[in-house]
Amino acid sequence: MKIAIHAITLNGAKQAQRLHRELPFADVFVTEVGAEQCPSASLLTLPLAQFIAPDFHHYDCHICLFATGIVSRIIAPLLQDKRHDPAVICVDDQGQFAIPMLSGHRGGANAMAQRVAQILKAMPVVTTASDVANTLSVDMMGATFGWTLDPQCEAAITSVSAAVVNEQPVLVVQQAGEKNWWPYKRTMPKHIYCHGELVGIDSDQWQGLVLISDLEKPDYYQSWQHKAVLWRPKSLVLGIGCDRNTPLSTIRAGVETFLTENNLSSDSVTAIASIALKADEEGLLAYSKQQQWPFVTYSAEQLSTVEGIENPSAYVEKITGVASVAEAAALKKSQTNKLLAAKWKFKQDGYNMTLACCRIEKEEALSKHNWKNWLGQQVKINAHGSEVVKGYQCKPKHIDLNRPMLYHRHHLLLCEGARCSKEGSKNLTHDLRAMLKEMNLASGDNRIKISRTLCAGACRNRATLVIYERLASHETPVNNGCWLRNIENLTMTQWRELFTALAGRVSLNSVLDPEFFAAIDYPETGSEDNIISGTQGLAQQ
Repeated sequence: MKIAIHAITLNGAKQAQRLHRELPFADVFVTEVGAEQCPSASLLTLPLAQFIAPDFHHYDCHICLFATGIVSRIIAPLLQDKRHDPAVICVDDQGQFAIPMLSGHRGGANAMAQRVAQILKAMPVVTTASDVANTLSVDMMGATFGWTLDPQCEAAITSVSAAVVNEQPVLVVQQAGEKNWWPYKRTMPKHIYCHGELVGIDSDQWQGLVLISDLEKPDYYQSWQHKAVLWRPKSLVLGIGCDRNTPLSTIRAGVETFLTENNLSSDSVTAIASIALKADEEGLLAYSKQQQWPFVTYSAEQLSTVEGIENPSAYVEKITGVASVAEAAALKKSQTNKLLAAKWKFKQDGYNMTLACCRIEKEEALSKHNWKNWLGQQVKINAHGSEVVKGYQCKPKHIDLNRPMLYHRHHLLLCEGARCSKEGSKNLTHDLRAMLKEMNLASGDNRIKISRTLCAGACRNRATLVIYERLASHETPVNNGCWLRNIENLTMTQWRELFTALAGRVSLNSVLDPEFFAAIDYPETGSEDNIISGTQGLAQQ
């Protein structure tokens, strides 16, 4: 972001200097009266309107250290539209308030006002309804990930945004891209729902749609166009193979035809990939630069181990040393084993190309997944009138107080204390119990029992979990006494891998990254080996 800071008073210059220390790449302009307070600044000459107007659209953001009335009069004749106007933040010369005046969402003024307020220890005064309400921002939700808004949906942004803030039913359908676009650490408002597809959805029952898709013409989208915001995520990787010295025009034509025939959006392409033999291919390098798509290459050895190739070629293997280029490169870059569009051939002006495409699959933490309202899930109420999370019924109390506990192979104690619950562990136990039932690990010889606890006293590790094994006399512990941290960030796949490892008595070190293990500070008087053997003895008892 290219930033300009303007100050016209002595105190304003002092605040400008404070801002410049934290925003060193900003251009600072002060009048003569404040020059000594901000020696790194350039001279601001009056009248102010004539000074700012020529470079108003040259900057992405203007921070104005003077009254809102002055700012209003200066920028009024310069405004174009929200897609092109820069962010404008007004700060009083005492540094008490930071007010986004223009382009709060699309221009980033709201976020910059928060940053300015943090630097100056000021109060941010944000008036955008969706930001104040901590709800969905339909025109900014994908900006963090580099997504782009489809130009055809510009007219619908205002109406869908209004539906969100007026608590009218809005549907979010995501077919590709990053899943963690809901930024708040609380459940989504009840009038906003999420779903995976548009098929079977009656558009008349919804006031707005946010569609996240890498398809050029998404299925069932036509009936929504007047009230739909369409985001293009960066989710596609193109694998390319071509003859030596294939010209840029042929490469461009081949890619455009390939995307059209497979109904894929060029706005969703995030990279192109090929074999190392093509690392110096001028046409590919020029096309990469023109499209601003990174171009990556892999050696034949790297491509030979890729899984998911559908169309290997003996001829290609003879020439390059590997049976596939386009498919293998796309699979390698996207880190998946499934092709979205298999090998496709193109020829123009005597030059041959092959193309393939993969979609980068994204997962989100199970806890964050549950902050969203999912279409089709109904909240149930038990006999006592209490809400039951995710359809769980309240179990009746056992009449026989002497009934023995059910056998369990592993006992997991999961922290749902107050501070950790803010990070997403609240109600996580319910979802994990449902997963164990699905995996047939809620009963039988490998039963895994999960109990929720209050604060475990380890908040520095965020949400935590400790594992205890029930060991036979001849067994040695594998995961007994293991403490996990940051469990609110585990995805559904990672939870399944964790449970499978426990059931198979496999060390969790083989399925989880080190970031999920809590370090234990062993006392100086005893060795780690003694502590482990003591834990084993307790477990055997």
